[in-house]
Amino acid sequence: MIKINLLGGGRPKRAHKSTEVPYQTVGVVGVVLLLVVGMGYAWWYLSDRVQAMTTQTVTLTKDLAALKVKVKEVEDYEKNKKNLEEKIGIIEQLRKNQSGPVHLLEEISRSLPDRVWLTSLTEQGGKIDLEGKAVTNAEIVDFINNLKTSRYISEIQLIESRQTAEGGIPVYNFKLKCTMVL
Repeated sequence: MIKINLLGGGRPKRAHKSTEVPYQTVGVVGVVLLLVVGMGYAWWYLSDRVQAMTTQTVTLTKDLAALKVKVKEVEDYEKNKKNLEEKIGIIEQLRKNQSGPVHLLEEISRSLPDRVWLTSLTEQGGKIDLEGKAVTNAEIVDFINNLKTSRYISEIQLIESRQTAEGGIPVYNFKLKCTMVL
């Protein structure tokens, strides 16, 4: 069907397309651009942080390995130090024990009267057992009294004093117990 305009007025003019971009479109494009730039910056920043942390992790791992080596060295040093201290303690104990018998024998030798002699002397753990012979009981008493004045001998006990004959001469066999003081 054909339409005819009877009113006459001519044809309506066609509206020209406007080349202006509406402000809303510009705003949306701007916001999108800002979001893209912001997200790019955030990605770059986080990527840089990850790389820095990875580098730091590698460095700390190397430092940890070096520290483990040093800890091992310190443990070895302390172990060696402990061993040396034990050896020094043993040496000092041996020196202390070395002088003990010397002082003991010296004190016993000084304490012996002229007509008293020892036949046996045993020391174990600081306990001393003496066996000997004397011409008289008085000399045994003198020997005990001399031992009592010694600073290295204490707790002197006469266990036995018995008269016997040796080659027709009467002698007294005796046994003493005492303690060595260091």
